[in-house]
Amino acid sequence: MTLLEITLLILLATILAFVSGKIPFAVISSGIILALILTGVMTPAEAFGGFINTNVVMFVAMFVIGAGLTKTVLIDKAQSLVVRYKDNQRILIFLSCAAAAFLGAITSATATAAIMIPLLVGIANDIGTSRSKLLYPAMACANIATQMTFMGQGASNMAWNDVMMKAGAPNPLHVWDFTVARIPMLATAILYMTFVGYKLMPDIPNGKFSDGASGQTGSEKISPAKQKLAMIIILATIALMLLENAIGIKMYLTACLGAVLLVLTGVLSEKEALASIHQPTIFLFAGVLALSDAIQKTGAGDVVADWMIKILGGTTNTYLIMAVFFLVPFVLTQVMSNLATLTIFIPLVTSACLKMGLDPRAAVVGVITASCISIMTPMAAPCQIMIIEPGGYKLKDYLKCGTPLAALLCMMSILVLPMMFPLYYLQ
Repeated sequence: MTLLEITLLILLATILAFVSGKIPFAVISSGIILALILTGVMTPAEAFGGFINTNVVMFVAMFVIGAGLTKTVLIDKAQSLVVRYKDNQRILIFLSCAAAAFLGAITSATATAAIMIPLLVGIANDIGTSRSKLLYPAMACANIATQMTFMGQGASNMAWNDVMMKAGAPNPLHVWDFTVARIPMLATAILYMTFVGYKLMPDIPNGKFSDGASGQTGSEKISPAKQKLAMIIILATIALMLLENAIGIKMYLTACLGAVLLVLTGVLSEKEALASIHQPTIFLFAGVLALSDAIQKTGAGDVVADWMIKILGGTTNTYLIMAVFFLVPFVLTQVMSNLATLTIFIPLVTSACLKMGLDPRAAVVGVITASCISIMTPMAAPCQIMIIEPGGYKLKDYLKCGTPLAALLCMMSILVLPMMFPLYYLQ
């Protein structure tokens, strides 16, 4: 069996492991690395190289930065805005979605659910509005906002850029490209939920629920002086990261310095900093980068790219090409995790684009965007699972409200992304 065939089998096994949903990410990652070493596809140094990738280091540091932000008054202010307009349902929906989107953009949809579910349940109980009207719209917007900045889960964006560039892409993506590309989608999602979406949700009386979802929200806050210090450190870290080219200090070093300062100044304890790092995600990225390198090294990416090109039938229609690259990961992310979708498809669409002589940036941003429109089923994302019980939802509720929005966002992405990142830039 050739190295190419072995790599394709490892890729297939990885896909099946993700789809099963029964194997922890860290185990999948370890399995990828061990399989690549034991089969001789990569040396141990090559296979374990993902753990020292600078983008993964930055990803770890930004988890800590995000945890420091939750200690400040910004989170309280976002929550107080929601409470202030609790008597106006439409404004309440808008502010709930906006607050959830803000939290999702700087942390993750899962962390947002942990903060927002008790808050929204408490508000619903106080004012007599069904919590079923609030939870799904807010969590859908949190999902769509996830990874649109370089904070929280979005710190992985530059790791995906690294995967793209290693495969031979001629032009890099920049930190704000991901934000700008997502703004029209997020604005559409919030407006849809404010004027249409919440009407499609069930109106279940709160008396039918237990209050198990209620409880303390957020992190334990620190003194006002430390909050100011935390904001100075966080804002300075972000500013210096954006000025990377001007000051000559790499973003991952700046992020690490910011994370260390948050601990040294007492904003976060060592335990809190370590707890903020989602280790399964870090392990998975290490395995992802190794598999991506193997796909490139053995030519497996070219084989899969050929299959995708055959689906397209040699078309040069920009929007048809974008539709294939976008819709396949979009469909799969409804039944498997966002991270799994990214892991599998970013190397593949990159290879397919380069083989067709196309700039892969639109396709890569498309895969990231598609993976965040994981709102049509409960199994599409952890935050969607988290609201089933407190919201009293069934699959039909997700489909009824989520399908029109998902279809609209898919059309927008297929039309807008090739305009922002032209596919035929190389020609």
